[in-house]
Amino acid sequence: MTGEFTAWCSQYYHLTQLFSARNERFKNLLDNAPPYTEQSNLSDLDAIISYNRKVQAAKAKADKTFKDLTDTGHTILMIMQYFEIPPRTVLTGEIPGELEYEIWANEKDEIFIGKIRDLPQEADNPNIVYIKCWNGNKGD
Repeated sequence: MTGEFTAWCSQYYHLTQLFSARNERFKNLLDNAPPYTEQSNLSDLDAIISYNRKVQAAKAKADKTFKDLTDTGHTILMIMQYFEIPPRTVLTGEIPGELEYEIWANEKDEIFIGKIRDLPQEADNPNIVYIKCWNGNKGD
């Protein structure tokens, strides 16, 4: 069982990874968007519109993830300030069975987080049922 601050920091790590992936997907879709070059066939225009909707959906997901990341970072900063943790104090944590990370804030209240190392996978216990959560959205 992890504590509250560890959970916030682990969530922040996951959100940084998710935001990076979603932002990259958005940029790739945007870079490969078919241009309008005076096509007159309606099906060609429909294809461009459909693709642009995918770009807009990818942008919306990246924006939502960035907001979640910003909100989580704000909570982490509030906890650090409550405990009067000085800027540039490196804190370490781990996501069990996944990785160890370090997290710190600078004088400008910017949060930094980075993976230190991967952790060995925990052995599967036949008496425990593991449930992987999935939100049902494609592209996540």
